[in-house]
Amino acid sequence: MQAARKAATFTAVALGATLGASQCLADYEQGDVIVRIGWGLVDPDDDSDLLRIDNTVDLLDTRVYVDDGDSATFTGTWLFADHFGLGLLAALPFEHDLSVGGLPDPNNPGDLLGKVDLGSIEHLPPTLTVQWFPVCKESWVQPYVGIGVNFTTFMDEDISNVAQDYFVDVLDASSNARLKLDDSWGLAGEVGIDIMFGRDSNWLFNAAVWYLDIDTKAKIDFRTTQGANTRITTDVDIDPFVYSVGLGYKF
Repeated sequence: MQAARKAATFTAVALGATLGASQCLADYEQGDVIVRIGWGLVDPDDDSDLLRIDNTVDLLDTRVYVDDGDSATFTGTWLFADHFGLGLLAALPFEHDLSVGGLPDPNNPGDLLGKVDLGSIEHLPPTLTVQWFPVCKESWVQPYVGIGVNFTTFMDEDISNVAQDYFVDVLDASSNARLKLDDSWGLAGEVGIDIMFGRDSNWLFNAAVWYLDIDTKAKIDFRTTQGANTRITTDVDIDPFVYSVGLGYKF
């Protein structure tokens, strides 16, 4: 809900800048290329299914939480026509801490633990969008909206020592658990604004927000002292808003 309010505020600012834009300062026209570098915050609107052991036993009241992450962002736009462009979002890997809630308390049967540190992940969310620049192409303020597709790949998934100890004490694990998240495809939307630094300048300030549909399956694997292979799975919806500010240049 908080993320939605942030997105609504950003949209209102962008539209207000559009209405107040001066004219005839800098062209945004077919063939132009805009590159931008900035810093982005990934703010998950996260949810998950129950954790399930070996696809048979559900751990009631459990769910996974995904914390915020931030990193450098790189975006580009190629205007294939006046007012329309192809946009690409790239970034250095975003890192997120994971936690799990609702696990049974091994020291107090019948009670549940609060949030327990599960580990961390990194991901890359390259996103391709078709962008629309609604104001006149000569305006020095260029708001835009876009819709497209997101591909997210996960890496460096790591289980915390706290979670490792829990698997040993409660689930009879005899080996270190391994965490793996499946890659994700989903829809994406964005709203942004470029503000040129002056009549003769190609440099600009950029602010943008994306919404990414990121749904993945998390798998935790380990062996028990009896030699059995155990797998814990759950479907995780990350579905973040990504906020970015930075500088750009129009070629």
